[in-house]
Amino acid sequence: GRLREHFQLNADIIGETDLAADAELIALLVDSLRVFGLTENDFVIRLSSRNAWSDFHRQQGGTDDNAYAFYQAIDKVERETPDENQKKFKALGFSYDAVNNFISSGKPTAELEAVLNNLSARRLASFVKIDYGVIRGLAYYTGVVFEAFAKVEDLRAIAGGGRYDNLVKLISGGKVNLPALGFGLGDVVLRELLGAPKLFS
Repeated sequence: GRLREHFQLNADIIGETDLAADAELIALLVDSLRVFGLTENDFVIRLSSRNAWSDFHRQQGGTDDNAYAFYQAIDKVERETPDENQKKFKALGFSYDAVNNFISSGKPTAELEAVLNNLSARRLASFVKIDYGVIRGLAYYTGVVFEAFAKVEDLRAIAGGGRYDNLVKLISGGKVNLPALGFGLGDVVLRELLGAPKLFS
């Protein structure tokens, strides 16, 4: 599902702090995939939060020094074996069981509840589920994060994104401070999904 070159649809909202913007972007992603004839039986939006993981990290005794390594470990948790994860989290001072329990709980925070309620009002709740196994590996994400995954094929994420409220300030050298959020949808995995025999046979 990777090539040296690909085309990508990118959608961003800049200057909006309200969580309605997060829901609007997710709704746009759902509708973009539905245009291709995909339904809730074909894909799911896995919804998570950097803020939720930040709270967990702090409550479990994490520090600023190991925050980045912790987030990277969470990002790779589904791709590593339990033994590898056990060693990695232990070295960082965390319990792998506690991490697993948090992911399994799937309990939405107030932030995620607001997004879910908005999507429910749009009749899109069936396309979305809380999944703390998603954290997005890039360091600039600051809030709600999400990824679209195929249900019918063993593919990597079709699309992904989230809120990155500090990035504009960072790349402008502090001259502009605007909240922002967005997602990217690549053509390579989407093409593989649309060509899947299980989907259109």
